[in-house]
Amino acid sequence: MSLLAELQRRKVFKVAAGYAVVGWIIVQVATSLLPLYNTPAWFLRAFVLIVMLGFPVALVLTWMLEVTPEGIQADVSRTGSKRVLAVALVLTALAIGWYWQGQHGAVVEGADAHSIAVLPFVNMSGDKENEYFSDGISEEILNSLAQMPELQVAARTSSFSFKGHQKEVPDIARELDVRMVLEGSVRKQGDRVRITAQLIDARKGFHLWSHTYDRDLKDIFAIQDEIAHAIADELKVKLGAAHADGAARPDTTDLKAYELYLKGMQLWQARGQDNMTEAERLFKQAVARDPKFAKAWAGIALSETLRPDWFGVPNAEALPLAQDAAERALALDPLLPEAYAALGNAASDDGRLDSAWAHFDRAVALAPSYATAWQWYGFHLAASGQPERGVKVGQRAIALDPKSPIVRQDHAGALWNAGHPEESMKICDALLAERPDWLNCEATRFDYGIWRKNYAMARTAMRRLTASRGAEAQRFAEQMMDAVEGKADPGPLADRLLPLPDGQADLKGLSPLADGDAMYWLVAVGRPADAVSRMARLAAIRPHIARFLVVDPAFDSIRCRGDFQAVVRQIRYADPRSARLCGKGAKP
Repeated sequence: MSLLAELQRRKVFKVAAGYAVVGWIIVQVATSLLPLYNTPAWFLRAFVLIVMLGFPVALVLTWMLEVTPEGIQADVSRTGSKRVLAVALVLTALAIGWYWQGQHGAVVEGADAHSIAVLPFVNMSGDKENEYFSDGISEEILNSLAQMPELQVAARTSSFSFKGHQKEVPDIARELDVRMVLEGSVRKQGDRVRITAQLIDARKGFHLWSHTYDRDLKDIFAIQDEIAHAIADELKVKLGAAHADGAARPDTTDLKAYELYLKGMQLWQARGQDNMTEAERLFKQAVARDPKFAKAWAGIALSETLRPDWFGVPNAEALPLAQDAAERALALDPLLPEAYAALGNAASDDGRLDSAWAHFDRAVALAPSYATAWQWYGFHLAASGQPERGVKVGQRAIALDPKSPIVRQDHAGALWNAGHPEESMKICDALLAERPDWLNCEATRFDYGIWRKNYAMARTAMRRLTASRGAEAQRFAEQMMDAVEGKADPGPLADRLLPLPDGQADLKGLSPLADGDAMYWLVAVGRPADAVSRMARLAAIRPHIARFLVVDPAFDSIRCRGDFQAVVRQIRYADPRSARLCGKGAKP
């Protein structure tokens, strides 16, 4: 009898098919359910390995054992036994190889042993409204860890990007370039909360530490601090200044105010005009309930300091409000890195650069893993004539928050001003591949296309920028691109463009171009005076953006004009490019 016929007679094929189907179902159920009970990563992988090893075992047993009227008989003498055993051994080796590769090949070998990512804790409350609460708990723990000087902590944007994805801990660690991963769950019922946390060494897949806390909600701050202390003890690192006394720092005793703050921070992190408007409203509600809630005051400061960039609000309107809120936060808690970051951003926007650097230095000293502070620090260095230093500082933000679109966008801007536009474009191309809706990078593609006379690229970018603005905006965009290519008179278009507000702040306006993007177009169609006029108007209301444009190498062709130099003097800025390119007559 042939081997194939013998396999059929002994029902090896039926057993193989049946085992594959049942095993697949079991693995799918385990993959879905086990993470809900906070089982370690190694347990799930080991479970799958056992299921996989069972497959060759089932094949061998089916071949060896035959049911007869006399009972179950063992028979390995028939032709083909060696082949079946060889196949089983190969399958076994493949299963073990899969397990070994997953355990040791997924994590970057160079990941520092003191690097960690805090994954969003699983909401076990059965109420989706509590999702922000479980996210907020993990974010607060992350913020506590970020204050430890010897620990590198992946930022919220990056670690939370894996929420809802069935990725294993070693894979997450590899993407974030960290060695340790903290995960857990939160169950909130009435005035009680249960928090389970576990620290995993992603390279080995083993638990280093785990604990479950059952407390009253009023003890939530003590639990967060206790978890931070436990991790510091486990990793043998020093606690930051905020934890030096070993005691928890309750931010507020009003749990409703705390919930408002958590919701607000979640929205602020997401950015976007609607999200940021609602975030500030929630922060203000929180301080109305508890005027001594320092972090909520810092949230207001963070919101106000971004209004000029996201809403086109004049600096004179937003920055005093940001500074006031930050100072109130620091009067209540002098160890808040968020407040110092907001003060640094506001000081730089206001042209007080030495004060800005001091505030940013203080923010990163208090929280060395605070990615937003590093991001803003690098951006403002690049806007102040120190682009190369801005690139280096921005690289720190990228390392801490590699998944953040905003961090990557600002780093691309620093590279652009440092004279590396191609590297800047690589970042934007990768970002757009992940986030096609990230229009800031689409605007960068427009600028690059105009500057490098790649008008096909610029037109494609312009079409994407205007896709949601209606038919009139789309017609105007096509006419603008026709003018760049010499197919239309730019004069009437320029006259129509000049009085329009910043297109990135006015999301429904006729033109999607921000002030700087509009300058690119005006220079390209031979209207340099109008381009400088646009910059002068910007310098009067948001001079920090004008300073960023002054150092843009794409404007070297108009840099030595008298009106351009007048704007440089208006914003009290020492332009190093003018001194180098315009000769002794220029006033840097």
